[in-house]
Amino acid sequence: MKNPWMKRGPWLAPLALCVLLGSACGNTQTSQEPGSEQTGTDVPSEGGAGGGAGGDQPFQAADCAAGNAAALEDLGDDLPEGTGKPVTTMSILNVGGTGSYQRVTNMLPGVWGQPCPSNACQKADTPVSGPLAPFNEEMTVNFRGPMELYDIAVYQPAASAWNRVSSWNRCGSTNLTFFNNLGGGNVSGEWTVCGGNSQSYASADGKKAAVAPTRFNGSLANRTELNILSDKACVGTGDSSECGFYRGVTRHGWGGAKIFAIRARMPRYTEPKTQYYDDVPAIWMLNARVVRTAQYGCNCRGMGSPGGCGELDVAEVLHGDNPLYATSTIYSFEGATGSGPNYFQRPVKESATFIVIFDASGKIQMLRLKPDAFDFGDTVSNSTVSEWLARTGLKMSLP
Repeated sequence: MKNPWMKRGPWLAPLALCVLLGSACGNTQTSQEPGSEQTGTDVPSEGGAGGGAGGDQPFQAADCAAGNAAALEDLGDDLPEGTGKPVTTMSILNVGGTGSYQRVTNMLPGVWGQPCPSNACQKADTPVSGPLAPFNEEMTVNFRGPMELYDIAVYQPAASAWNRVSSWNRCGSTNLTFFNNLGGGNVSGEWTVCGGNSQSYASADGKKAAVAPTRFNGSLANRTELNILSDKACVGTGDSSECGFYRGVTRHGWGGAKIFAIRARMPRYTEPKTQYYDDVPAIWMLNARVVRTAQYGCNCRGMGSPGGCGELDVAEVLHGDNPLYATSTIYSFEGATGSGPNYFQRPVKESATFIVIFDASGKIQMLRLKPDAFDFGDTVSNSTVSEWLARTGLKMSLP
């Protein structure tokens, strides 16, 4: 069922464009309207908030024997479909540049039963420049099921190595908060007539809103979505806050050069497929400004003129004839480019580790590694990162 608020806003065309482009931006969860009750609201699991004061559980790779065993469990062999070209390395060149995008500065809530005004989604030009722009800005990582997640880690460069700054596995988390797009209902976040659902803290299974940060249990059902940010609160309000304008609840993302490491499995959905987003798991990354306003409505998404604040679809299964393809596409103010017939093999039976490097030189390097090829430890050496950056495979380039 389509969300009723989507018909009212001025962003219907961008939403349609998202679908036509095949990007990971389709809404797969239900919005809440005034007077609706969100049943089964979750509260944080005891001692495992994974966000907010006192919620961290220090992460140690050796702590998670059960999670590691599940990640490495041999469920069979994944084989290519025989069409297209499976690859293990994708390089995106010429990422940065000088340009701009339209940031959201305010959103009018609207009045129930009345049309939204033409200025409900208010924006201003945001100039950007640099070899990694706009992907040097704070980013969030998004996940759609069916998916089994085992490890998430974020690294940022220091003098002699890349240090882990955020992490999660099935028995602990540090400096990481899980969100979804179900704000409102007096739980967390908000719902407005013109803005729809804001972000909300996600329940342990991601299916509902939670009243406070809650540690994810690792399993994402078909069509269920989550996104992650750090634990660091955004200081200030409105467009002048540290994080810019935001609605409901939010946190800081990860800016500058960074590495995201994700170990996951994407099992097949075996029930009858009745909606577009059945059996299309995805891992994608967005400028954090997108989720702070409305991931599926008024936001800074886009490509080329008049600009876009940055999206990278890392491993996205598209609805169609190739359910074992996990394709990749990048969008920014410079335009868009994708992997075409090349793809990462969808990890259905064999889990895989995806490494995404946003390098200060202006290169984005994406790798699909064996599940045991990376230990998600405290640091990644500069020599390891250099070796990852030197790998060759599919090359893509923004204009």
